[in-house]
Amino acid sequence: MNKEEKLKQLTLIYTDVLEFAKLVRIQEPGDLALEWQSWSHLVDFFHQLRVYNLIDLIKSKQIGISWGLSLYALWKIMTIPGWNVLELSKGKDESKSLLEKSRIIYNNLPVWIKEIPEYAVIEPNSTEQFGFKLLRSKITAFPSTETAGIGETAGLVIHDESDFHDYYEINLSHTRATVADSPERQLVSVTTVDKTKPDSYFKRHWKDARDGKNGFKALFYGYDVRPGRDDEWYRKIEKENEETPWVVKGNYPRTAEEALEPLSAVSCFNGDVMKGMWGDVSNGEVREGFIHILCPPVVGTQYAAGIDVGEGVGLDYSVLSIIGKRGLMSEVVAVIYSNKVGTDSFAFESDRLCREYNSPLLVVDNIGIGRAVIDKLLELGYPRLYKMNETKYGWALTRPNKRELAVKLVERVNNGSLITRFKPMVQEMMEYQWINGYPEPTGKTHGDTVISLMLAGAVLDKVGPVPEASMYVAGRRVF
Repeated sequence: MNKEEKLKQLTLIYTDVLEFAKLVRIQEPGDLALEWQSWSHLVDFFHQLRVYNLIDLIKSKQIGISWGLSLYALWKIMTIPGWNVLELSKGKDESKSLLEKSRIIYNNLPVWIKEIPEYAVIEPNSTEQFGFKLLRSKITAFPSTETAGIGETAGLVIHDESDFHDYYEINLSHTRATVADSPERQLVSVTTVDKTKPDSYFKRHWKDARDGKNGFKALFYGYDVRPGRDDEWYRKIEKENEETPWVVKGNYPRTAEEALEPLSAVSCFNGDVMKGMWGDVSNGEVREGFIHILCPPVVGTQYAAGIDVGEGVGLDYSVLSIIGKRGLMSEVVAVIYSNKVGTDSFAFESDRLCREYNSPLLVVDNIGIGRAVIDKLLELGYPRLYKMNETKYGWALTRPNKRELAVKLVERVNNGSLITRFKPMVQEMMEYQWINGYPEPTGKTHGDTVISLMLAGAVLDKVGPVPEASMYVAGRRVF
């Protein structure tokens, strides 16, 4: 190219990112300098970036969005002096990897562009930053921490794989303020979905964007936007993930609704039942931060309760579940749910709450630390502790016993005779799956609410209407 041709090319590049993209080479496994493909959804994505300054995007895996954002970030710092880009990723390795994509694109640009003085001096140039000294523009990569983005000023903020960030809500509040002062600045949040978090902040934020409530543009690009992905390709992916079908729906969703739906489709419990309960979830009236009243005591309702005990040190939760029963229908009416309260305090609060509900028959897992709670309840004089036999209180939740209780609970929930509206409980139920014929929690929780519900359900058949009082004299009923 002669000087005039180069100048013409530069003019086009400065005004249109798609013109810049024509010069881009990316790196894929086995290909060190692969020509960037202008797939239709990527062209559409760049169009959306021209129109909207706030974007939430749910995407399938491996459809070129990360390379597109890296291309866009590099184009920005090459064409706008003093322009800063912030990139926030799940962890340090992920943030370095995203930044490296922009560096790879730069390294594969035509030599004549890199010889232009403004682009010739790379500074800063590290695993966390990349930029141009003379233009004073740069990209900075951060892992998602509580302080990421605080005090930073940027023209473009990119949140990558947002649904997997531990501090996404906090980070977004910081970075949203960063771009709030100018309509020229942008914030783009893109992610595949984390199926273990059906009520994550990103998912709620995307839904609000879809409904026009927060100023963001909601976008979705499914598995089939990449050329070559058809029904046959999808069936192959399904076959490869027969034992983990939620992986397919999370990584290669066909619709936004499928991407957003919880793990209920693969739960031990009926998916339609789970979706119905999820649509009505609540934390109820909350007392002291960990006692949840979903329905107050009602005359004529019979109650049963179950306790699963955690360590009380921020790990497993200690859970009391109280079930109310009227006729053939049962519902979770109250829950104690905490991983901070010690065993004595938990036993005290359980005793007090159960007495509010007419002292239901209370089943406690008597393996391990559960015995300490049983001892404390006996010391407090709780009147109706379940006994395995004449001398031993509680229920031995051995592996075979747990499977038996799980089967009974699944039957009650699936036939609609037992419902719950307690949000953490519904989520844990959706994450419970049959693994080699045994019920296991597959999410980040340990299923503590479900275990307490199993224990309460174990004695549900033992509670019912109080028999009518009567008296017989000489074989004849007198009242």
